[in-house]
Amino acid sequence: MIVFVVDANNNIGHPTRRCEMIRKLLKRGEAKVLKGGLKPGQPIVVKLIKKTFSKPIDCEFRVGIDPGYKHIGYCVYKIYNTNVIKLFSGELETRTSDVKDNLDTRRMYRNTRRGNHRKNNKRKFKVAKFKHPIWKNRSKHKFQPTHWHLINSHSNLLGWIFDRIPLDQSKLHIEYNKFDIQKMVNPNIQKWQYAKGMQYGFENTKLYVRNRDNYQCKQYVSNTVNHVHHIVWKSNGGSDSPLNLILLCSECHKKVHANKVACPTRSGSVNKYRDAGVLNSCMKHMFAEYENIIPTQDTYGYITNAVRKQWGLEKTHANDASVIAICDSNGFMEELRQYTQWSDEDVTINFKQYRRNVRNWVHRYEDRKYYIDGFSNSRKVFAWNRNRRSGQDKKKCSLTELKQKLISKNVLHKVKIIAKPGRTIYRKSHNDMLFKPGDIIRCPKGVDVVKSWATTQRRIVTEHLGEIKQRYCTKILNNSGMCII
Repeated sequence: MIVFVVDANNNIGHPTRRCEMIRKLLKRGEAKVLKGGLKPGQPIVVKLIKKTFSKPIDCEFRVGIDPGYKHIGYCVYKIYNTNVIKLFSGELETRTSDVKDNLDTRRMYRNTRRGNHRKNNKRKFKVAKFKHPIWKNRSKHKFQPTHWHLINSHSNLLGWIFDRIPLDQSKLHIEYNKFDIQKMVNPNIQKWQYAKGMQYGFENTKLYVRNRDNYQCKQYVSNTVNHVHHIVWKSNGGSDSPLNLILLCSECHKKVHANKVACPTRSGSVNKYRDAGVLNSCMKHMFAEYENIIPTQDTYGYITNAVRKQWGLEKTHANDASVIAICDSNGFMEELRQYTQWSDEDVTINFKQYRRNVRNWVHRYEDRKYYIDGFSNSRKVFAWNRNRRSGQDKKKCSLTELKQKLISKNVLHKVKIIAKPGRTIYRKSHNDMLFKPGDIIRCPKGVDVVKSWATTQRRIVTEHLGEIKQRYCTKILNNSGMCII
C-alpha cells in the first residue's frame, strides 16, 4: 500500500510505503486522513499536522502517459541517486464512446418530438407550420463533445496524479500518437497513392460502392434496382464509410430491413478507425497544453513496442506507460543506463469513469392498458397499447390483436373494453436515486463500487462482488466521475 502525504501548509510531499509510521502518527493525533482508504486498494492522502517540508529532496518524478480513446495508461517513477523506483501505475477506462451514444439518443428523441409536433399541427391547422432555424446563431467550436471529453479525461488523470506528487519536481513523457489511417487500411500503400484515396475518380460514395460491387446484389437474386445498404445501420452507430456499405437489390433490401434474412456480409468494426481519428485530432492540442504546465517529452509507438518486447512485458496500457516514461523520441534514454538499482513497488490503481449527472427526469413509462368490464378478475389486463410497439413482449397482445381474437370467437359485441391511458412517471428529485454508478457501498461481502442499480428488482450490481440485494447494502460515499475501482 502507498500513502500520499501533505504537510501542515498543504505542501505535497513524497509518497511513502512506511505505513507503520503513518499509523502511529494517526494514533497520536499528529496526522489525519484527507482522502481515500474507504475500500481495499484505494490509497489514502494523509496530512501531517505538526510537520512542514522545508527543503525538497533532490529527485525527479517521471510520469508516463499512454493516450487512448477507451483506455489511458499511466505510470509514475521516482528517480534519485542511483535508484529508479516504479511507484504506481494503472489504467483509466473512459466513457468517451458513451458521449456519442448519448448524443445520438438525444437526437433521436428530438427528431421524434419535432415530427410529432409537425404532425399535430398539420392535423389541427391542415398545414405544418414552418419555424426558422435557430442553430445558425450558435458559435462554432474547435472540437466536438467527444473530443473535449477525451481531452478532459487525460487532463483529469494528470490532475489526480499531480495532486499527490510535487509538480515542480516532475517531468511528463507522453506517446505522441499520429495514426496513418490510410496505411492501416492498405499496408502496401505507395507515396503517390495518399493523394488518391479509394474513392478517387468517383463523384460520390454511392458510385464507388456500385462500381466496387460490379452493380450486382451480393445475394445475386436479381439485377434490378440496387440499393446501397449500411451493413451496420446508422441508428446503431454505423458509419458512411465504404467499408460499411454494400449493394443489395430491392428484394434483398426489404428482407434485410424486415429481419427476415441476415445481411450478406458483416463489418468487423463499425467505427474501426474512428478511435484513431479522434485521438489524432486531440493529440496536438493536448501536447501543447501540457508543455505550458510541465516539461514534456514525446515518444512514439514503434519505440514503445520495441522496448516493451525487449523487456518481455505483456501488452497492456499500464506497461506501455511504464516504457513511455523512460523513453524519448530516440528510444530508451541513455542517461538512465547509469542507474543500477531498479525496483517496482507493485502498486496498481485503476480508474473508471461514471456519469456525473443523471439528467433524465422520466422515471418510467406505463403502457396504455385495456380491461374487460364484468370479468371476474377486474385487475387482469387483456391488451397493451392500441398497436403493438417495437420491443413489446410477445406474450402481451395489443388492442388490435385482442379485437381480432374476439371477432374470430364472435363475442366482440358482447364485451365492453375499458381503457386506462398510459402515463409518464417523473422522478420527484435526484434524492430518489438511492444508488448511482460510482458510489461506494458496504455489504456483507465487503466494500465495492456500484456498477448499476436495478430499481424494480431492488438489486445492486458491483464491480467486483457481483449482484447484491439492496437491503444488505449501505452507502458509504457519493461518488461519480473518475473513480478508483
